[in-house]
Amino acid sequence: MKKTIAITRGDGCGPEVVNEGIKILKIISEFTNYEFEFKDAPAGGEVWKKYDNNLPDQSFETIKKSDALLFGAIGLPDLQPGVAESAILKIRQGLDLYINLRPVKLYQVLREICPLKDEFIGKGIDITFVRENTEGLYKNIGRLEEDSAENLMLYTREGCERIIKYAFEFAKRKGHSKVTSVDKANILKPSQLWRKIFHEISQNYSDLKTEDIYIDAFCQWLIRAPYNFQTVVTGNMFGDIISDEAAFLIGSLGMASSGNIHPSRVSMYEPIHGSAPDIAGKGVANPIGTILSVKLMMEESFNSLEIGTEIDLAVEEALREGRTVDIETESFKTLSTKEMGDLIASKLKSRLKA
Repeated sequence: MKKTIAITRGDGCGPEVVNEGIKILKIISEFTNYEFEFKDAPAGGEVWKKYDNNLPDQSFETIKKSDALLFGAIGLPDLQPGVAESAILKIRQGLDLYINLRPVKLYQVLREICPLKDEFIGKGIDITFVRENTEGLYKNIGRLEEDSAENLMLYTREGCERIIKYAFEFAKRKGHSKVTSVDKANILKPSQLWRKIFHEISQNYSDLKTEDIYIDAFCQWLIRAPYNFQTVVTGNMFGDIISDEAAFLIGSLGMASSGNIHPSRVSMYEPIHGSAPDIAGKGVANPIGTILSVKLMMEESFNSLEIGTEIDLAVEEALREGRTVDIETESFKTLSTKEMGDLIASKLKSRLKA
């Protein structure tokens, strides 16, 4: 089964972690019926410096003609905020990638470095945030003047319906028992529309429990009882904030993956960490967020839950032998970016050969 994967390495530590993601894809290609072809699609700060464009037309055309996009991280300290990063919004909005999928899982072997008390971790943390990705404040419709500024927070029925339906279908596919909606319906009109539509759609999924939680309360319960959540669906800005908060609970932002998805189009997979230019080239970046983004790619774009599971288990096995510096403890060997990728690739190879 031949698939073309566009590769955007980006800035800072982006190229380093993407190389480890490609390593995993090559193992999959070697030991399964998938055959991957990789095509570069440069974007980001360094590209902007060269072309005065953070997403050249040729790169975007390459992405659109591919079956999936593996994306590193973009942003440079000597550029104004947004100069490089707006390339991500161009891709999301240009491809209508309305689903931002952000799984947050605390591996049992990392339980000791979770900042929460054991009683708060409870039976474990395994949450998937389903974030609306194209509407709300991040649509970036607004103005900036000397003495005032504004952004439009626009939700549409179509936008709410399709992301909420996806969340319910995702929960069913994953065997979850509950879908949680996070909003601010006591204040915001867009959230009131969101909540209304959430309840309308929930009527078609009577086998799933549902709950509404205000964003401020959710931020508290995410710390107090994260084990109570499975599938969490929310708007663009809320989803950005709470999924980053949740990623802190699993040891490091470097562990967290994401997918920017449209079920019938090319989708984009990336770690949620930034370009971290302060550690670029030092070989200390954690590649697991990128490797777990490959897991998402296999599950969501290539319909292989089985390979996704094997990647997940390979990561867990590797964590029992070594760690990158952001999740290191005295009990385990400290590994470089490449060494961590090599170890996971070796574990995956053994699993796929078995």
